[in-house]
Amino acid sequence: MNSQEEIDNTNNDMGNFEVEPSALIDLVEAYRNRKFVEDLTYVDEKFSDVEKLADKLKSSLDHGIEGNDFQKREEHFGSNEKEPPPRKGICKLFLEALDDLMLKILIVSAIISIIISMIFADNDDRPIAWVEGGAILLAVAVVTGVTAWNDYQKEKQFMKLTEYSDSKNNFTVLRNGVQEEINFDDIKVGDLVAIRTGMNIPADAILIRGTGVTSDESAITGENIELKKEPIEQCKMRLEEKQEEEKFLCNALERTNHDIPSPILLSGTQIETGEGWSMVIVVGKESCVGKIYAKLSQEIETTPLQLKLNKIAADICYLGMFSAAITLIVLFGRFFIEQLIDGWDGGDIGDYLEEWFEYILIAVTIVVVAVPEGLPLAVKIALAYSVRNMLKDQNFVKRLSSFEIMGGANNICSDKTGTLTKNEMAVKEMWVGGLQSLDNELQEYTIGDYIRDKKHADLFLQGLSCNTIGTSKEANATEKAILKMLDKFGCDYQDLRGQHCKDPLTRFQFTSRRKKMSTVLTEIDDNEFGYDKRLHIKGAAEYVLANCTHYLNEQGERVELDPTTKNHLIKDVIKGFAERAIRTICCAYRDLKPEDGGLAHDEDAENGVSKVVETFLTCICILGIRDVIRPEVPGAVEKCQHAGIRVRMITGDNQDTALAIAKECNIIVEEKEDSIMTGPQFYERVGGLYCKNCNEDSPCKCPEKNIKEAVKNKKEFAKIHQNLSVLARSRPEDKYLLVTGIKEMGDVVAVIGDGINDALALKKADVGFAMGVTGVDVAKHAADIILLDDNFASIVQACMWGRNIYDNIRRFLQFQLSVNIVALTTAFIGSCILRESPLQPIQLLWVNLIMDSLGSLAEATERPTEKLLNRPPQSRDDYIISHKMVKHLIIMGTYQSIVVFVLIFLGEFLIPEDSDYHPNTDGKYVYPGRAYSWDGKDLYRKFTEFDDDKGPSRHYTVVFNAFVFMQIFNMICARKINDEFNIFEGIHENPIFLIILAIITFIQIILVQFTQDVFQVARKGLHWHQWILCIGIGLTVFPVNFITKLLPDRFFPELGKKKTKKVHNMTAGRDPEDINDPEEQDEIMLERNNN
Repeated sequence: MNSQEEIDNTNNDMGNFEVEPSALIDLVEAYRNRKFVEDLTYVDEKFSDVEKLADKLKSSLDHGIEGNDFQKREEHFGSNEKEPPPRKGICKLFLEALDDLMLKILIVSAIISIIISMIFADNDDRPIAWVEGGAILLAVAVVTGVTAWNDYQKEKQFMKLTEYSDSKNNFTVLRNGVQEEINFDDIKVGDLVAIRTGMNIPADAILIRGTGVTSDESAITGENIELKKEPIEQCKMRLEEKQEEEKFLCNALERTNHDIPSPILLSGTQIETGEGWSMVIVVGKESCVGKIYAKLSQEIETTPLQLKLNKIAADICYLGMFSAAITLIVLFGRFFIEQLIDGWDGGDIGDYLEEWFEYILIAVTIVVVAVPEGLPLAVKIALAYSVRNMLKDQNFVKRLSSFEIMGGANNICSDKTGTLTKNEMAVKEMWVGGLQSLDNELQEYTIGDYIRDKKHADLFLQGLSCNTIGTSKEANATEKAILKMLDKFGCDYQDLRGQHCKDPLTRFQFTSRRKKMSTVLTEIDDNEFGYDKRLHIKGAAEYVLANCTHYLNEQGERVELDPTTKNHLIKDVIKGFAERAIRTICCAYRDLKPEDGGLAHDEDAENGVSKVVETFLTCICILGIRDVIRPEVPGAVEKCQHAGIRVRMITGDNQDTALAIAKECNIIVEEKEDSIMTGPQFYERVGGLYCKNCNEDSPCKCPEKNIKEAVKNKKEFAKIHQNLSVLARSRPEDKYLLVTGIKEMGDVVAVIGDGINDALALKKADVGFAMGVTGVDVAKHAADIILLDDNFASIVQACMWGRNIYDNIRRFLQFQLSVNIVALTTAFIGSCILRESPLQPIQLLWVNLIMDSLGSLAEATERPTEKLLNRPPQSRDDYIISHKMVKHLIIMGTYQSIVVFVLIFLGEFLIPEDSDYHPNTDGKYVYPGRAYSWDGKDLYRKFTEFDDDKGPSRHYTVVFNAFVFMQIFNMICARKINDEFNIFEGIHENPIFLIILAIITFIQIILVQFTQDVFQVARKGLHWHQWILCIGIGLTVFPVNFITKLLPDRFFPELGKKKTKKVHNMTAGRDPEDINDPEEQDEIMLERNNN
């Protein structure tokens, strides 16, 4: 056999892997669901040991992957290549923007209008017959184009924001015994990957050798603790030691999931300390991070506002079609009745068809008039305007509609680590003979403000400087906190180390059994009593304090630690700190004589003389260390509660820590039943999720588009969710379950997170917020809004802007529908009585399209105010047209319609005319512009019969002009939708509104005075008397609007289905501290029942 055949056979053998990917996935899952040492047990049962596992993977613990079977390895175990999120082209985004009910209605209406107008228009009018329908299509194109372009730009910005940094990182691997640098995407199962401090784990792996390796898994679990990682042999030794200890005590010790270190390293987690080598066992989509990425491709659900706008669009469409149908019935009925009365003469059928098609054209015009063309543009303008302003506040919006959803959000589910807190340990309090609090927001401290005695201060700084390792930027979390405090004290800890820490250095490292760290200093200043060394020790407070016989009091005096003082320190300081989730570190010292100790201590630090040396200690201080709460959080939570928004905390921490943080953040003011639960308890009580489509447990095998997830025990969930404020020890599936259940209850929920463990909940939520600085790429990918500066208070701003969007849409609707009600009534009644629309189609185009579009720009750019947070959020089921809006629409629509019809039917008796306008008459009033008489006969003083004055009458021009000026002034009234009396309040703060108002007024003057042929207005425009009349009529809307506000809402109908308010909505506007008060709760429940 030649050498090439040998190589081929070797490669063939290496392709036959002796382990299935599912077995490796199960190993990782055994660790993720670990209660004690399930992952170690799984390795023993399935693979015997890690060396045999490597053999099954065709790898070596010493040389890594041997050979070049990468293709077969990838086919069998999968690839680690991370697919970037799919980019949507501008064309696809344009088509997606078109997928809107309102736009579809407009397109159909426009096409019908164009077809009928072109077919039945006169030869002279045919060249411009398409204008009305074409203008509507142009409006649709503009709205769709703007939407698609905005989405395209947001997509580009997001791709720049998160470039999938992992895919660009290189990692050191061992292949064929040689170290080489490879890309993230090229990592294979079986690769040996070098472990270094600060690196992110690229794939699920198992540690095969290493020293001092600790991992931060908070991005996955949300639990902010460093986890020790050791090779599996050392883990087994730790397990044996614990079992021996249990035998010795004749009792099983309490077991937790991290008592025994694990060798498993999860992808997406960070190495805090140490170095070593790991073997990759799961890559790509099946890895811990990959599974989460795979679940982020769910379809985006229709937003609450979109549902409401679709509902009102359908309602308006039905109203328009109903009015058009009634008009056709009236017109055809009138035609046939008149023919029967006059006697059917069997005239030219062509004339009859032409008249019938005119009826159809009138009906189509009514439908077109009914549809609010400006509404889609108003929505886009409101969203785009808000997004632009929020970007200035460091809020990057990926999905435009997410802001409008925030307007209705009544639940916020927040991660703790990195979201409510900074994920940065700091010394918060300390006992130095007396309790002292440290303001972590200060940039520097003065040591004399905390420790009065200089010798006490010197011992404090000396011990903390020399009995720590690393720097304030590179150390484990606890030592970083201590060293950052020293930085703020202005202490040069490196200089102190240089003075006292001389080689060879005697140091006893921290271990899980010792619970403390000791360092012996050889260069000390005080050798008055023959001491030439000093032992500094720090560690778990209860362990160190147990060996203390003295302490330094506030005056710096060394005082005996009597039982009373020790009990005070244990009960009030250590346990008091623990109740507030503050971890305690005790620092102590002991001066040593030559015979007390030396380098020999390092030989047997666990069982030898070191235990004797580490007694008779003097306590210097007790430090209270905790993850720093973001300073803006407590106030922001209070504002949310005041606004009727329930804030819940979801964390991987234990219940005690979670409760303490929740209280400090104002999430829990007073504990109640079910106010705090663990994730597993919650999951067990509500039964998890199932798919409504197939009735199988979730995740099911249905196609993604068909999956309809629901909580199994909805009744139990409804009971729990009323009080649940904190979910501790939660897993990603617990967060996902909670968010799904809250949405199923009909609430609108926002989720805030920064870690991989938050991704599924971020995607499932109505709105997902990710931290831009500390957040991982997975979280940013799943989120809708990214907080670029990690400021939690921006959530309140988002709520305010969201509610403002909702109000701006309502403002526009109140204005738009007032216009459409009058235009529709005029077209409908005018057509039925006069067989024509008093307002010409081209005039309606101005009113319905241009003016509405400008109106949308004006009404949709009102800025938010703090008052928006004094009311509860909008329910998902609330009709977008409120009770007060109905009142104003009915009164204003009725009033304007009466004014228009008075002008139409009595204009020749009311509207003054210039005597020079018609030289052949002495009349002081306008000629009527009606083409038909009351009885329907043709040419009732038809204005076109005057040979010298061909063209439209000033009568209908005044009608058109007065109608428009009523809308101009009504635009000002529509700024206030909650019966505020001062309609001019804040108008100067919206220059866009004032500019639009001026533009509409200017264009209207131009149209009336100079566009006779195009807009069918009177020759020479209007006389100044007539202008005063039109403006005066327009101004009358102000007193009508004022009087309407005085009328009780109950006299008017309420649209939409009325829903009972939820209890948390009743909390809006109340003091957060009073919400949990029993008497206040009774008042809230009474208010709920009354509603």
